[in-house]
Amino acid sequence: MLDQLPTIITLLIALSVATERVVEIIKSVIPRLDIADPDPKREGRRRAMLHLLAVVGGVAIATGSWPIVSEVLGRKAGPIDISTTLALGLLASGGSGFWNSILSYFVSIKDLKRAESRERVGLPPDEFLPQPAEGQLVS
Repeated sequence: MLDQLPTIITLLIALSVATERVVEIIKSVIPRLDIADPDPKREGRRRAMLHLLAVVGGVAIATGSWPIVSEVLGRKAGPIDISTTLALGLLASGGSGFWNSILSYFVSIKDLKRAESRERVGLPPDEFLPQPAEGQLVS
């Protein structure tokens, strides 16, 4: 499972970046969404609209890319899973910067585990760890 996390997080980053691009395109078409309003109430509504737009965009992108999403998640290609696309849409609307930091965290954990494994078998952390041939056990 730990080996799959960077792949899943990379998928979420890609969905998030695509969601951000869609929101930016829509903001350029609707100038009222692109310009901050000095009135706090109207600014609050504008920001809420942007968040809603990001969620809707994230769900739409997750739905549109379902064949790739299902493959990354290890599912058979089939009908779109609404709950999964809703969850991915919500996660994607969080922003790519957030997901990039999480990916870095999990890659660091994976690197630490790899170094730990090499240390256990007596190899320096930067040396190649030989893989056993199929059907052989490592002693």
